[in-house]
Amino acid sequence: MERLALIGVSHRRGGARALEAYQQAYAGPGEACLERAGLREFVPIVTCNRWDVVTRVPDGQELEGLRRRIALDGQQRPYAFLGEGALEQLARVASSLDSLNPGEDQVMRQVREAYRAAQVHGLTGPTTAFAFETALRVAKRVRREVALAPVHTSLFSLARPQLEPLLTPGRTVVVLGAGEMGSLAAHSLAELAGVRVVVANRTLSRAQALAEREGVEALSLAQLLAEPVDATVLVCATPAGHLADAVLLGRMPSLELAVDLGIPRNVDPAAARRRDVTVLDVDGLQAAGRARRDELAGKLAQAERIVREELDEAVRAWTERQLGPSIRRLRALYLETIGDALPPDAARRLAHKFAHVPVKGLRAVAREHGLEAALTFLKEAGLADGDAFDDAVSPAPQVAVGAGPGEHA
Repeated sequence: MERLALIGVSHRRGGARALEAYQQAYAGPGEACLERAGLREFVPIVTCNRWDVVTRVPDGQELEGLRRRIALDGQQRPYAFLGEGALEQLARVASSLDSLNPGEDQVMRQVREAYRAAQVHGLTGPTTAFAFETALRVAKRVRREVALAPVHTSLFSLARPQLEPLLTPGRTVVVLGAGEMGSLAAHSLAELAGVRVVVANRTLSRAQALAEREGVEALSLAQLLAEPVDATVLVCATPAGHLADAVLLGRMPSLELAVDLGIPRNVDPAAARRRDVTVLDVDGLQAAGRARRDELAGKLAQAERIVREELDEAVRAWTERQLGPSIRRLRALYLETIGDALPPDAARRLAHKFAHVPVKGLRAVAREHGLEAALTFLKEAGLADGDAFDDAVSPAPQVAVGAGPGEHA
């Protein structure tokens, strides 16, 4: 775990432009770039909120060098967490505490699916497995014990209050995209009395399935372009950049507001300006996200306490697992020293008793000063497990001044 790292960008830490660039650069076959950077154990987490890669820093490499290789020229430098800081950040991501809209209930599932996909492709290992299983366990407890948000809360939930004054009875809203975000938007909009909701998707069957669930209308994207539906509000949530271009916007004369939740961004900003259409994108939702965090301050503090409690226990268990082989060697050494002086059962009890004090001290050293310090002592005594020692003492950079816990500035 000492070499666990989390590197990435998000809406909260980098903004839409950086998120768009990293997701495009490392999409699909682009993940081969991560392997060329020397990664052999890694899990990408790609959502509308973030692009993160959780990895084990390869032997002989440092976190800072790895971050430089992953960074894109001309873009926001990715944040980087190491060791316990990386584990804590992953737990906060899975618990939706680092989301632009805290409490988004789909985030834990997205993290779980990212982990499972990496397992299928043989990209995980002991370090990442421990990290994801811990983070998902923490997220389940947070979700069970802290009511951060109602079911179906999403990024769109931050935008809805700004749409409602425009969507009076008789008005129309078009949702582009029937994926996860589009589905959540359609579900929310279907609650507005008297408002016509039309969902358009490249695959008509998917739009129709969503329309049937929510009681709205469905069109294929081709149908929408051929027979335009005038709307007051347009909600975009597709993976197609600038899908809402000058042609599409020009066919909606009543359009006043476009909500752009897509990555890459769906609305052509120049075309929107020419039409005098207000565009509310993820960067524009930052203030709403901060306001909601202020409202949830007490609950977020409770959730953060749960994260710390669970991580303390997880780190203790990890440390115990790493020290276990050496502790057994220590007890065996005492037993060998006692030899045949006592009957076997009495010798084992005495060896265990003699080992109690140094074992207690080793655990305290590991807890207060890190596993590396304990394993250094064990190595000098000839008791260290080689693999655990090499993993713990491989070179790693120090946390920069001004960074958060485990985060490198």
